[in-house]
Parts: sequence; structure tokens; C-alpha cells
Amino acid sequence: MSKIPLQVHLDRALYEQLRLAARRQKTSRSELVRRYLREGLARDLGPADPALEIVGLGEGSTPDLAARHDHYLAAREKGSRTR
Repeated sequence: MSKIPLQVHLDRALYEQLRLAARRQKTSRSELVRRYLREGLARDLGPADPALEIVGLGEGSTPDLAARHDHYLAAREKGSRTR
């Protein structure tokens, strides 16, 4: 899935904490921000609606997605990717 750029302004202390955490975890600052956002949003909003997981599936090699979307949603809900 493509990424959308976002500019965020941090105070120096927060930036230094982010830089240190990224170095310790051997990852980029951007990846760490994405991870923290995902975790915080999941905590605040609860689990994602499984129906939203179909966003972007059309970019793959599922030629019958439009016709069989209910099948794929049900399979994902069960934790299976049967096609």
C-alpha cells in the first residue's frame, strides 16, 4: 500500500527521545512513528473493522474480488486466506 507523506513538528526533547528509541530499536524514526501511531490508534479506537482489510486488495492478483468479496471477507475473518 502506498504511503502518504505527513509533516509533524516536534519539540526538541520529544525529537531526541524518538531518535534515541529508533537507534536502540535499530529502525528509522519514520517507522517508529508509524508503529506508535498504529498502537495508539488501536488502543484508542479498538480493533479495526475487518471489512476495512479489503482496502487495497484490488491491487493484487485477485481477479474475482468484485464478484466474491463476501467470500474473501469471511475467509479473512476466520483467519484464513482461502481462495
